[in-house]
Amino acid sequence: MPIPADLQQINDSTIQVSGLIDFDSALSYRGLGETMISSATCTKLLFDLSEAQISGNIGVSLMLCWLRHATQNGKKITFQGMPENLREIILVNGVAQILGVAEA
Repeated sequence: MPIPADLQQINDSTIQVSGLIDFDSALSYRGLGETMISSATCTKLLFDLSEAQISGNIGVSLMLCWLRHATQNGKKITFQGMPENLREIILVNGVAQILGVAEA
């Protein structure tokens, strides 16, 4: 059974994403992530995805939405610990450079 998704603000610069984010839950987590981005007082944020299970292109879309929101708010996001399947989808979709994912 999948673990429900959760976003936690670990500190002002780190947001931990955990559990399963799928088509049904992505919109609410998009909003929650954007709220956390807006309320952070630092300008550089780290999204830790090491505990996340993110379904396919939904994950790519979610990351792009968070990135766009951060840019609009004068902040920079980096993503760390992304699942390998998500990394592969990012590379296939041609958005690796936008999301700061190094090609192997």
